[in-house]
Formats: sequence, C-alpha cells, structure tokens
Amino acid sequence: MLRKSMPIPLAERSLSRRRFLTMAGTVALAAGAVGATPWRLARAAGESDAMVLQTVLGSVNGAAVEWALPHEHLYVDFHGPADPAYMDVDWADVTGAVVNSLMEVKAQGVNLLVDWTNIGVGRNALLLRSASRQTDVHIVCATGIYKSLVPPALANKSVEQIARRFVDDLTLGIDDTGIRAGFIKIATTEAGPTETDAVIHRAAAIAAREVGCTITLHSPHAAATKAVVATLEKEGFDLKRFVWGHSQPSSSEDHKAMAERGAMVQFDAISADSDPFFNGPTDDESMLKRIEAMIAAGYGDRVIVSIDASVFVHPPKWQYDRDNTYMYRYFKPKMEERLGADATRQILRDNVIRAFRRGDKVT
Repeated sequence: MLRKSMPIPLAERSLSRRRFLTMAGTVALAAGAVGATPWRLARAAGESDAMVLQTVLGSVNGAAVEWALPHEHLYVDFHGPADPAYMDVDWADVTGAVVNSLMEVKAQGVNLLVDWTNIGVGRNALLLRSASRQTDVHIVCATGIYKSLVPPALANKSVEQIARRFVDDLTLGIDDTGIRAGFIKIATTEAGPTETDAVIHRAAAIAAREVGCTITLHSPHAAATKAVVATLEKEGFDLKRFVWGHSQPSSSEDHKAMAERGAMVQFDAISADSDPFFNGPTDDESMLKRIEAMIAAGYGDRVIVSIDASVFVHPPKWQYDRDNTYMYRYFKPKMEERLGADATRQILRDNVIRAFRRGDKVT
C-alpha cells in the first residue's frame, strides 16, 4: 500500500530563472579488462535485441535500433509552469526545428533518441509523437517532475497521488493522448534534495516499483546522488533500473561504486566548450578516460554517453552550448579507436536499450 505523506510545500513550487539555472585506452582494454568485458559484451548484445522499448509511437523491439542518443532534449521551457510565458511558443517553429535536428542525426545512423524533458520543463508528448512520425526516429518520452517545478494540477498532492500520476503516464498515456512515457526522470539540487524533491523522489520510486521501469536522475555530484538513492531504496526501488545522469563531474571511484550497486552511469556534455551548469569536464579526452576507467573495472555494461543538447529552448537566451551531431561525427570514431568497435557499440547502443527498456510489468 502507498503510505500517507505531506503534500509539496508552497514555498518550493516556483524557482527564479537564475536559481533554476544555478541549481539546475586500447582495443585490448575494451576486449579483455578484468576478464569480464568479453562475456558482458556478448551478453548485452544478445539481451538488448530481445528487449522492448516504449516509444511515443508504441512498442519497439531492441533489434530495430541502429544507434542511439540516450540523453537529449528536443524542447525545453525554462520559464517553469508558474510563469504565464510557459509553453507559449509557435509550435510550428518548434516542430520544424526538432524535425530538422532529428533528420541530421538520423543521417548519421541514429534511430533512437531518449528525451529527458519531464513535467515542469516543457514536456510535450504530442510534439514528440509528431516528430517521430515525420522522421521515423524512435523517441522515448519521460514522466516525472523536475525539482520544484510542480505544475498547478499537482500542487498539494501527496506522494501517493503523484506516484499514481506517474504510473498512469507509463501505463495509460500522458494527458489523455494515449502516448505512454517510457521512464521516470527526477532531479535534485547540487546541494542535495529539498523537501519537495524528496516527495517527488518517493513518488517516483513507488511508481517505478509498481511498473518495473527505469528512473533517471539529474545530479552531477555524488553526495547528492547518494542521498537520492537512499530515498529510492527505502521505497523498495531496485538500482538495476537506475541511471545516474550528468555524473561526469564526480570521481571515477564514485562512478564505479554506483555501478557496483547495479546502476547505469551516464556521461554527457560531450561537444560543449564548457559546462557552466556543473563545472564538469567536457573535453573528449576526459570523457574517454572516464569510459576507460569503467571498462577497466569490469563495468563496460554499466556506462552510457550522450550530448544533453536542447534543440529548441524557450526563451532562446538560455540556449546552451551543445551539438547533438557531435557524438557520431567525432566522438564515436574516437571511441572505436580507443575502445574497439564492440565496446563502442555496447555503450552507444546495447546499454541504452537495456537502460531504457519498457517497464517489466507493462504490457
């Protein structure tokens, strides 16, 4: 049964825009590190093809995936749901920009994109469905609430009521569209979870446990991540369905410790000149070394990488420095040279399918 809880505090339902942004190797190494990688490579490849993804157009077998981008945003609105300007855009312009972007990455062989935009920062399931139909790129959509950006419809709701909303998004569809979310995305401040964050995290864990789906977390720092994980596990969530997003500012030891517990560790900001949000590394060499460290420790099946680009940002003054074509134009060749083709395919494809496969209890 769902436990009774306090509703979300009024004081945390809005954020200033400034505060929002502020909070907001060798082939041999890849082929034989610690004696575990070859087995994991073979296992992951076979398993991923048989898995099912829940996309905005319905169920898709893993075997249909060519290459993937596992942490991207096609539309983001940084106003927050309390601002009258929230979602007030020309959607024809948005759709055009999104379709053009998807066609660019599709030309590189990408036909799966996981969109991490959740409730509070501009999630639009109809936009994603339209873009997927026009491009034949499979898109997985998120449910969940971003930090304290709680929409009016969920204000004063209990943990149990918010959990039910997430379950409905995952099993019935989003806002009566029939478009199902494929995972739950949550977030925390860099200093650690606020009271509102903790309510949302508990709800996410309860919903994920019921549905058997993945939870992804926006959290660059290990200390805050561990605090969130403690809340999730207290509600019975299995870390084998957990993706630690934006993990690159944390240490390799923290990455390996989380992978040892079953989590998927995700690096992003690849292609950026700098990271003003988290002050983490963005250069290719730093990212490659982080990936190599995971492989050397036997966790090649527990790492995914992406760009975390936002195609259309509202308002445009908050557009940030990322290029989602960089992964397959420049970074993938470097991965293949340093890690080998098999390890590269595992990280850029097989691990993504396993991380974002449909909830185990969803039919």
